[in-house]
Amino acid sequence: MDSAFLRLASVEVKPAAQAGFRVLYTTMDLEQIWPSKTPRELDQETPEVIREVFAEAALAEAAGAYRLAGIGYRATVEQIVKERGAEGNNLYERITGLKTLGASEEIVDAFHEARFVGNDAAHDALAYSAEEIADIAELINEAVLVLYVQPAQRAKMSAQRAARRTATKQAQP
Repeated sequence: MDSAFLRLASVEVKPAAQAGFRVLYTTMDLEQIWPSKTPRELDQETPEVIREVFAEAALAEAAGAYRLAGIGYRATVEQIVKERGAEGNNLYERITGLKTLGASEEIVDAFHEARFVGNDAAHDALAYSAEEIADIAELINEAVLVLYVQPAQRAKMSAQRAARRTATKQAQP
């Protein structure tokens, strides 16, 4: 796929060792301008409020506002643990409490990573890289797949099988 980037660079002109001069470019920023970045989205099987919070964080990420994206992805985790009914006095305890509700250690660890990033951004103004924020978004997306999407897909397939069984039994004389 073709892409177009806007490069912001500082230019320094220096005399060359022999005759003439030498131009040095230092890239300060590189922004993809075409095609425009499409913010991430969670699957429709995810509860609406979780999708909305995630979408706002994804907009911040797509705009290069990585601190805000980190805070938004942390808020997404907060909505997930609330929706799942995890208990605790703070987000750490609620995330850890997901284990008692059947969440895997990998999901708990991923949510703690998102919590760290969001806390660092909010409290210490730490800016993580685009790749680090993208990783957090993918960790959340993978957890949503396990917590919401796959169970919904299984329920749908089970209902289809049940309907097929019922239809077959009703069709028999």
